[in-house]
Amino acid sequence: YYTDPAVFPNSCLAPLWAPPYYAFKIVPGDLGTKGGMVTDARARVLRPDGSVIPGLYAAGNVSSAVMGHSYAGAGSTIGPAMTFGYIAGNDV
Repeated sequence: YYTDPAVFPNSCLAPLWAPPYYAFKIVPGDLGTKGGMVTDARARVLRPDGSVIPGLYAAGNVSSAVMGHSYAGAGSTIGPAMTFGYIAGNDV
């Protein structure tokens, strides 16, 4: 996992020698609504015309914010979520 595919065998994989073994079903799912609401630099939610919706703030995966509609990878949205949550809290 996240290793060089040209390296064999994969150093992140190893045989399972001793039971007990466990399994669980994995199904595809959505991480969140990433890219839903457009916000400004103060974490305020904007209408389609760009005007501010008074009293409505968004941070993290519910807003398009810094990373737009993309999700760069695990943990990458934690920093912006905390930052814009802090900004929104101070703006209230």
